[in-house]
Amino acid sequence: MKKILIILSVLVIAAFGAWLILRDSEIPIVETIVDGLPFGSGEDINIPALSTSEDTVGETTSFDDNITAEDKLFRISNTPVAGFTTFGNLVRYVDRATGHIYEVNLETNGKIKITNQTLPKIYEAYFRPDGNAVLFRSLENDSSGVVENLSLALTPPQSTSTDALYTVSSTLLRGDINSVAVGSGLPAQAGNTLFYVLRDTNAIVSSTFTGTSLRTLFQSAFDNWRLERAGNNLLVYTEASANAPGFAYFLNSAGGSLSKILGPLQGLTAIANSNGSRILYSYFENNGTKLFVKNSQTGASSEILPSTLAEKCIWSSKEVNTFFCGTPLIGLSGQEPDNWYLGKTHFSDYIWRFDTNSETAQLVSNPKTDFDIDLDVLKPKLSSNEDYLVFINKTDQTLWAIRLN
Repeated sequence: MKKILIILSVLVIAAFGAWLILRDSEIPIVETIVDGLPFGSGEDINIPALSTSEDTVGETTSFDDNITAEDKLFRISNTPVAGFTTFGNLVRYVDRATGHIYEVNLETNGKIKITNQTLPKIYEAYFRPDGNAVLFRSLENDSSGVVENLSLALTPPQSTSTDALYTVSSTLLRGDINSVAVGSGLPAQAGNTLFYVLRDTNAIVSSTFTGTSLRTLFQSAFDNWRLERAGNNLLVYTEASANAPGFAYFLNSAGGSLSKILGPLQGLTAIANSNGSRILYSYFENNGTKLFVKNSQTGASSEILPSTLAEKCIWSSKEVNTFFCGTPLIGLSGQEPDNWYLGKTHFSDYIWRFDTNSETAQLVSNPKTDFDIDLDVLKPKLSSNEDYLVFINKTDQTLWAIRLN
């Protein structure tokens, strides 16, 4: 297996050594709730002073008092977010505490609130690619552990006033929903598709965002699946644990049988590129985490260094052989991804760009050295033009962006 070559300067190596020596060993612990949903928030670590204008309806505000869009790295939201999407130069996200939805223009350094309907304790949010529908996931109450799934349709205001809000209509999705994936934007009908696992029926299903056209794609006795898009297919893999063998499969988005592509591998997590021709996967072996890319057509695999968890990465849509990752400064060892899911470990990440064609890895940024900030990359996404990488900082669930060009 071929190893990706690393373009790394002496200065970066020196900075890594200094960070390793001086790093505080205290690890903040985050709240966790229901199985498979590692929500929660942790402590701030070296994060600049927070703005207090988050709840201003319709008013354009700057990202942050200390870090702005003119900088390479900047914070978009200074409060925890439940989820976000990118389209054009815009980022649309959900405030976790209130359920209010905000929109940010990455180019003009402006932020507005587009909904004012308070729906507290939204722990996960999944947007339709156009940003005008979103699935909210929340606990019905703190003790029951029952997750409510509310789908919202967002209608833009007819008024051009900056304080005009979107109209919201909601639909409650039925069933005990576990993992969720969203259809791609093209063709148009695929973008309005939700894929999810129903624990009460042990089925992987699809529906529209409003729950109509419900269709069973696959059914088995096992229900702890994780779902990712993989071109016209779904990438389906078992819930990851360093203590259990994991498997990954392709499932046609129209339904059918599972086609095995990976496993058994301990702690397996995986993501596919936009056409499903490449699978990036990580697994636990010999007390450490390995990262590989597999060509799903030829079966050939190449190891990626430095390693990270596959879910800290995102594939480019413009260059199907390129992906970006947050990779921990000190690497990964021990019981991962379990401890990361539970909030027992947090990482301070580099941002890397990997090219599987040229077999090179390019360092985009080291936030610790460049900004004295520890960022633990979670749920990364690229802007439509791929000029920005947007991600959640898992340590405190705030939303950040880094300029790539």
